[in-house]
Amino acid sequence: MKVSTSLFGNQETELTERLAMNKQFMAMDALSKLAKQYSNKPDFRSLIETLILTLSGQFSVANAFAILFPPGHSFRDPYFYATGKFKKNHLLVTLELSDDHNNYFINKTSPQHVTDISGSGSAANFGFILSECGVKLIIPLVHDNRLIGILGLGEKVNKKEYNDDEVELLTILINTIIPFIANSFLFMEITNLNIWYLDILNSVKQGVFVFNSHHLLKKVNQAGFNILRTFRPNLQHVDSLYKIPIELVFPDSAFRGWIQKLNEIGTSEHGWLLKNMKVKAGEIERIYNVRAGTIISKAYRDSDLIITLDDITNQKESEQRLFDLEKFAEKGVMASSISHEMNNFLALILGGVELAQLSLSKDNTEKAVSTLEKLKTNVSKMERFTAGLMDYTRLNTTKQTTNLNTIIVDVLAFISGQKKFKGTNIITELDSSLLDFELDSDQIAQLLLNFLNNAADAINEANRETGQIVVKTDREKNHVTLSISDNGTGIPDDIKGRLFKAHLTTKPKGHGYGLVTCAKILHNHQAEIEIDSEVGRGTTFTLRFLIESPVDQNSEDCKMQ
Repeated sequence: MKVSTSLFGNQETELTERLAMNKQFMAMDALSKLAKQYSNKPDFRSLIETLILTLSGQFSVANAFAILFPPGHSFRDPYFYATGKFKKNHLLVTLELSDDHNNYFINKTSPQHVTDISGSGSAANFGFILSECGVKLIIPLVHDNRLIGILGLGEKVNKKEYNDDEVELLTILINTIIPFIANSFLFMEITNLNIWYLDILNSVKQGVFVFNSHHLLKKVNQAGFNILRTFRPNLQHVDSLYKIPIELVFPDSAFRGWIQKLNEIGTSEHGWLLKNMKVKAGEIERIYNVRAGTIISKAYRDSDLIITLDDITNQKESEQRLFDLEKFAEKGVMASSISHEMNNFLALILGGVELAQLSLSKDNTEKAVSTLEKLKTNVSKMERFTAGLMDYTRLNTTKQTTNLNTIIVDVLAFISGQKKFKGTNIITELDSSLLDFELDSDQIAQLLLNFLNNAADAINEANRETGQIVVKTDREKNHVTLSISDNGTGIPDDIKGRLFKAHLTTKPKGHGYGLVTCAKILHNHQAEIEIDSEVGRGTTFTLRFLIESPVDQNSEDCKMQ
């Protein structure tokens, strides 16, 4: 019985074609599964490893490799993946490509047998190296006219050569998979940017919260998550907050009133909120500096709400402690200043007693009686001062029409007998035409006494053989001037501008509180003060009192010129 050879030939051809089609179907099925896997979990490394394994299984290859060049990476900084003995092949692992390789494969994008590679320049020995490593087929991965990688397949398990049908099938598979690889590069870059972005956020000590335009949480850094856990310890993981509404992120039970304040951002003039806000849950209470505002994305025409929380509880507690300390310090200032002023009153009384004793020793009863009357007046002033101690900080001023020259003469009469003024000439140049104007005579006497005592101390400190103090009054348009000059040690420039501040003094055993009282008296009289001083030669204080404008107790502080 004869059987037609043509029949067997046709059947063989049909079988071959059917096997080829089955192989193509299996390849496309594998590719479809790969695409589905990538869409569900777009992981770059997983995609490439699965691709290599798929090609190895499809073409019965034990050894395969992939070298990939993500955008922004040079040809000398590739990603390398391999199976079988190619994993540890030093030549493949260290294989370097160049622009010559790029130019060669851009013009020859189809899979090639290694023996057919004929590069030039730095690519001239490429085929030889691959052949030595046991690579049989090389597949360039070209996207947008750029070489993004190469795939290499080793010898097939059955030792057969790759035929044209297999090369064609490989071409179809690779052309289909290249977009996935390119997209995986993009996804990898986005993932890296997100990781970098979160690393930055987590490096910030403040809590950072990012909400989308629907006020659903997009991002929160570790510091922010820790803040939430302080008041909601049941929170397990930061991912559990993803797309949670802002009302649940900052519940009113702990973050009372926060949502209302945050909703005001859209209606505020600048679109930003900056407030110190409290959070309380049970016994835990914290204070946060809250900054919140919207950032508009031009690309997506959308806006994000950015909220940062900075825990300032310790800072506020420190400020409160400092405030308490300042209150105690103020009480100390008050006590010391009162002591200083009491000493001035006592000095006046002592001076009066010494004058009275001197008058009595000379049988000058009339002058002794006059001195004692003045002593009574000063005791009354002292009584008024002590009665007003509870209102010390305001230093109440009671003004009456008074002649400034008269106050000066009275004060000088009392200090003339004091020991600290011995050896010091006190010269007066008082303008006799000076008009009376409204003053608190007791406070001006207190002011003058302070300046005179300081002048005497400066002269004694300078060890002058002859000290000199000049007290002068004058009229300048609508001002009356009073100047006190001395030839003492003088005041350095860096001290002059701070003389009337609390705690500042130029005396070794001084505290500066007398000058603080002077500043208050000057303020109550709307007086200006000018300081002219030269170290080693002396100082002049010039006071200017306004006499034509009505006195306003609430006017601005006296000017320090």
